Amino acid sequence: MANNDTPRRSFLFSFGLDRLGLFALEAPYFAAFLIAILSALAVLGISKLRVDDSLSELFRTDTAEFRKYEEIDHRFPSSEYDVLVVVEGKELLSREKIEKFRNAVVELQLTDGVGGLVSMLSARNIPDATGYAPPVVPDELPQDEAEYAAVMRALAENDIVKGKFLSDDGELALIVIALDRKMVEERTARTVITGIKEVVDKELEGSGLAAKLTGAPVMQLEIRNAVERDRLVYNGLGFAVGFAVAYLFFRRLSLTLIAVLGPTVAILWTLGVLGGLDFRLNLFINVITPLILVSGFSDSMHLVFAIRRDILAGVDRIEAARNAVREVAPACLLTAMNQAISIVSFAFAESALIRTFGFAALLAVGISYTAVAVVVPTLAAIFVRREAPAAVDPHEREEGGVGLLQRLSEGVMGYVGDRPRVFVALGLIAVLGTGHAFMSLKPMYRLADQVPDKEQALAATGSLDQKLTGANPVHVMIEWKGAGPEGAAPGAPPPIALYDVGTLAVIAQAHDVLEKEAGLGNVWSLESLRRWLQDAGDASIENIQRYVKLLPEHLVRRFIAADENAVLVTARLPDIDSSEILPVVEKIDRALEPVRQQHPGFEISVTGLPAIAARNSATLISELTWGLVGDIFLVFIFLGLALRSLLVGVSSILPSLFPIFTTGALLYYSGQGLQFASIVAITVAFSLAIDSTIHFLNRFRLEEDRQPPGDAGARAALTQTAHHIGPAVMLTTIVLTLGLGVTMLSDLPSLRLFGQLASACLFASLVGQLVILPATVSLFRRYFPRNP
Repeated sequence: MANNDTPRRSFLFSFGLDRLGLFALEAPYFAAFLIAILSALAVLGISKLRVDDSLSELFRTDTAEFRKYEEIDHRFPSSEYDVLVVVEGKELLSREKIEKFRNAVVELQLTDGVGGLVSMLSARNIPDATGYAPPVVPDELPQDEAEYAAVMRALAENDIVKGKFLSDDGELALIVIALDRKMVEERTARTVITGIKEVVDKELEGSGLAAKLTGAPVMQLEIRNAVERDRLVYNGLGFAVGFAVAYLFFRRLSLTLIAVLGPTVAILWTLGVLGGLDFRLNLFINVITPLILVSGFSDSMHLVFAIRRDILAGVDRIEAARNAVREVAPACLLTAMNQAISIVSFAFAESALIRTFGFAALLAVGISYTAVAVVVPTLAAIFVRREAPAAVDPHEREEGGVGLLQRLSEGVMGYVGDRPRVFVALGLIAVLGTGHAFMSLKPMYRLADQVPDKEQALAATGSLDQKLTGANPVHVMIEWKGAGPEGAAPGAPPPIALYDVGTLAVIAQAHDVLEKEAGLGNVWSLESLRRWLQDAGDASIENIQRYVKLLPEHLVRRFIAADENAVLVTARLPDIDSSEILPVVEKIDRALEPVRQQHPGFEISVTGLPAIAARNSATLISELTWGLVGDIFLVFIFLGLALRSLLVGVSSILPSLFPIFTTGALLYYSGQGLQFASIVAITVAFSLAIDSTIHFLNRFRLEEDRQPPGDAGARAALTQTAHHIGPAVMLTTIVLTLGLGVTMLSDLPSLRLFGQLASACLFASLVGQLVILPATVSLFRRYFPRNP
């Protein structure tokens, strides 16, 4: 039987957008043609998508602090262009292995894309009487074993080498390669880094030494490869799993295709628009796909269930599609609006990357609704075949998989509907308990969580953390005003020069702060050269200047700016959580304050990616968390106003908060903190929670309109709601949990965490929809019955 007797329940702010599907049904074949054209254009847009692999983009803000960090990139060779080659092996200083190591160094210097190279073989001895400083390891190795052992002992004890380029146990050596930026742009980072790896492996083959590459360029390449691979593999695998599960329940290829094609087209169109607008794929933009999958698949499933119900009852497929649009599309539109509200705070975040994600997500929500609202009814009108009249009464239970879901949902909702006080109380206790755990979560950020952990970069970084002082650079930048091209202005203080006694003193003090106050290792600056010359017996300013001129240009520019108005003092940290790095950064800043006061002509800043991340990650995560919580409460208010129903506003609170807080409690009790991936997973899961809540409440209001006022009418409305909505909610959750759960196989720790949390959150959302929501609605109706 048709559902024409169902009154159409509109809501405020719909602006007629819930009728898009009806317009498409006026000319379904023309609508299908337009869908095909738009999809073809979207493919062109997708071909323009590029990956943003910058490690610093997440912390890009319009602040003096970040501008100072960027200034380093402009004035000095950026650490984001350093490739670190970690060579490991037993008896690394033996004659045969040193020969192999040196051959690798020589070949690397000739490799395309290598702008400069520093290793333990770069170390030199104290200058002789003529001023010449011979290399510690001569070009011709001594043949006498005693002499050779003396050379290796001198190398291992050299202040420049020890603990910086060679581990104390003599089993790890570090080669620092500065990439040629122009060559990288011309030949791509993948080509250059692959070439470096091939050279090292070839030269070390058969030596017993193994080499791994790390550093920002290698990490960026691995992130880019993982993002591109995961986008294809896991999205494809997720859709395959979802399709298979949906078919098991529907047992109809046409309905399964329609249910899956709706969100597929939504994803296609969204990625096409993002590509056309030059959005770049990254950790956040990459989550747009599951965000659309969650909301789009849920809406698509509800529409398909409504169409299927009428088709099985013998209704004409065009009329069945119209009925589905009238009944379900308003809830789909309302869901999209609430999703927009729940993520709108991202568009105003301090981080440029998160703002970009916010704008992209808002676009995705709008495109997803439009695609599903048009594609599903159009395809249903074209592909669904007719059924014999009155084949199945839509109010009777079915057999098969859908029938099983109906019986399960009716049984659960009926049970809690008869005992609403108990289950509302349990739901309230659960929300308060998990909410406390959620609010107790501490922000966490580690660079390692953003990088594939089954590749070489993190393994090499781990070796550096264990045997040297780490791979992550922290800089102290010292700046001053020089003479300028026309000299000092009349009456102005005399200009400061690089080799003034005061300038060298400031550099030495900053060097001591990093080395002694902060306890960091591998500290490099002009002071390193001065100390070396001091050990040689002549640390005069003239001698320092002379030796700076003898150093390779690429090495000098690592700690002296080309205009000689700024220098860097650099140390390296292990890859630890930002909450552990922040006290170190703050300690450095405090220890430098007396230096600033003693030398007011110098601007001294602590910067570098670890410092930026340590200062900003906690702020950004807290901003996202509270923004999400605030948006959630706006959603509840908007729902009540839009549907002009106190029932809707009140009853949606507990079941929507429960999955969010449950996920937070899972993180809390497993000893984890709140990461960027956690926030994104919670946002995606909240989208499904609010989506299912809206569809439930929309159907309950429609069923109530068919029933007389009073407890019996409310009970009957709840039963019919469970009959119609329960299977869709349960099947949607099963498919999405399996579809998103495949991301737990990813090499990216952040994406694995997203998959784990999304699956847990989706399951908690199902509990909220089947238990807490019907109990809340039943309890509300007991005290606030519907007016006749």
